[in-house]
Amino acid sequence: MLAGLVVIALIATFPLVLHLTTCLPNDLGDPVLNAWILWWDATAIRNGFHNLWDAPTYFPYAHTLAYSDHLLGIAVFTAPLQWLTANPVLVYNLAFIASYASAGGGVYLLARLVTGRRDAAALAALIYAFSAFRVAHFAHVQWLMTGWLPLSLWALHRYFATGAWRYLLASGGLYVLQCFTANYFAYFGLLPLAAVAIAEVWRRRPPLRRTALHVIAVAVLAGLALAPIAHVYYRVRQENNFRRTPDEIERLSADVSDYLRGHNRIWLWRHARRGTGEHELFPGAVALVLAGVTLSTRRGRTTPYVGLYATVAATALVLSLGPHPSAWGHRATIPGPYKLLLDIVPGLDGLRAVSRMGLLVTLALSVLAAQGAVVLFDRLRLARGPVVVLLGAIIVAESWAVPVRTAFFDPIPDAGDRSAYEFLRQSPAGPVLELPFASDDEARQMTYQYLTLVHGHRTINGHSSYDPPLPRLLSGRDQCFGDSNHLGAAIGLVRALGARYVVVHRDGFDSPALEAALIEELENGQTVARNDFGRTVVFTLAGDDRPTDEGGPSHPIARTAMHARSSHAPDRLSLLFDGNRDSRWLSAGRQTGREWIEIELDGPRDVARLRMQTAERSFGDYPRELVIEAVEPEGLRTLFRGSVLPQFGRGFIVDHAYPFIDLVLPPNRAGVIRLRQVGVTDELFWSIHELELWERGVGGNRSTGAAP
Repeated sequence: MLAGLVVIALIATFPLVLHLTTCLPNDLGDPVLNAWILWWDATAIRNGFHNLWDAPTYFPYAHTLAYSDHLLGIAVFTAPLQWLTANPVLVYNLAFIASYASAGGGVYLLARLVTGRRDAAALAALIYAFSAFRVAHFAHVQWLMTGWLPLSLWALHRYFATGAWRYLLASGGLYVLQCFTANYFAYFGLLPLAAVAIAEVWRRRPPLRRTALHVIAVAVLAGLALAPIAHVYYRVRQENNFRRTPDEIERLSADVSDYLRGHNRIWLWRHARRGTGEHELFPGAVALVLAGVTLSTRRGRTTPYVGLYATVAATALVLSLGPHPSAWGHRATIPGPYKLLLDIVPGLDGLRAVSRMGLLVTLALSVLAAQGAVVLFDRLRLARGPVVVLLGAIIVAESWAVPVRTAFFDPIPDAGDRSAYEFLRQSPAGPVLELPFASDDEARQMTYQYLTLVHGHRTINGHSSYDPPLPRLLSGRDQCFGDSNHLGAAIGLVRALGARYVVVHRDGFDSPALEAALIEELENGQTVARNDFGRTVVFTLAGDDRPTDEGGPSHPIARTAMHARSSHAPDRLSLLFDGNRDSRWLSAGRQTGREWIEIELDGPRDVARLRMQTAERSFGDYPRELVIEAVEPEGLRTLFRGSVLPQFGRGFIVDHAYPFIDLVLPPNRAGVIRLRQVGVTDELFWSIHELELWERGVGGNRSTGAAP
């Protein structure tokens, strides 16, 4: 059966079999990401899982592998191939093809157990392995390698049929393996497993005490296996506030009509509107007809487990509709059960594509279809072989997408690029920034990330299912490398972060003027070496010019010793001193160069340092150019003028969720400290979450308490 599934998969994914070492299925987005993850997993496995979670992307963030599915459930099988071939594209494609055998083989065993028939089980295997859902998810190998779940259900059925502990242990292990393949299944997989357990207990009435002890023991073992990974994802979630917005969850929930839609890449659906990959859930006409035979005939309804798998299908369908179910665009007036689960189940709001629960619908329908096939074969008394072949051909035809789209992948086609990355590979370790950043160019970002395989350094660039705020700051319009007027400050920021190399792809810029300005700024005292390789230039950055606070120790100035005024939003000034890092003062309008904040002190003080606290939601709201002035007895004096981006980078290293901007000031006798924002933005505000002033000298404050 497995060999037959592989042969059909090779045909159904043609012409991929002709380009296994050079092309990826679908596109150069998620397949590149997943090929890179499988390579990184193999590297970590070979090194005893050392630094597994610190994948070489999104420097200086930690545990960046947990920004996506870790794919260990696939990598444990593909790692030897990585070590043997050193070809991540080939390994990914072999896993892609093998996923058909995994999915089909798992359902074959499950359906054969339920029906006792090989012919019916073979049809169920084809329904599950060649559904429209799989075509829609060609880019997501973790959603194709889904055979562990039906195998887990098979083992659970066997446990209740035999009472043998080894089957329950196998069921738990297979569930863990499916969770290791795609994190969603830690939640989704519990639905059919719980349904099978409840149905089998009701049907067979096993000894409750023994069964409970077995289940608890296996649950504990599964929990112990999943706990280290869950801990890392929980930590990353808390540190980065990785949660899906209600809008994302709603947008990627299914509509009832989605179960009557196939992807437009399927030949039979070629005239359908362009597919999104998340709303093409048609399980197939053969599956629906055969499942209908099961549910509409007396013999079908009395077949064992019909109620069980019908319940799983119906429940999964309802849950896949998300928090607010809809049908043909008409939204229900009351929330669905998934909304309740969102409110009470920890971490469920980290799942975005609720519609993927449609896979469980297909799984349950494939079992029901197998039961319907048995009824049909026995009633019509037809020769089973030809009928199975005919129905199997129709099932495969329903998802026929040949020729499947493939994308040629050569991450370094240019000779100059190859020389540049070889130079980096032989250079001392240090983080790399590749420019242009091009955050809206998924393929370019994926390639930058993939090339860590070649040069061996961490990169500030990256792409995953979660993009942290720092790359958005570095690449955003009117920010950092998207702001041609402040490129020098942006380079200072990445130096402060600890970057050692900047790779400039001169042919990659949309604006020749931006490229020229960037090269000029890099050569303006911020680098120690330049190496040209055709149109690719590798700059070695100078170290960070971290200032020292001359003048000895300092201490914070009490809030009651300061009185604040501002040009904008004076009603929000108290938020600068409320001790709450999540509240903020903001200009409530784009930066025009006329914003100011004035801090009047209770007398002349030697203000050594000014600290502005920011937060992730305000990264883009830094002052484009800041002037700090002191009103002294002798008159007005400028203490600082320039960009705060390098100081932001130093604060980011300390706390990436709430970075502070520390500005060291020369000795002064300030009675008033004035902050003037003199830069201009197209739309972004100026905001500060907390503001502190520090005075040189040893000793306490002259007064204490809350700010006015």
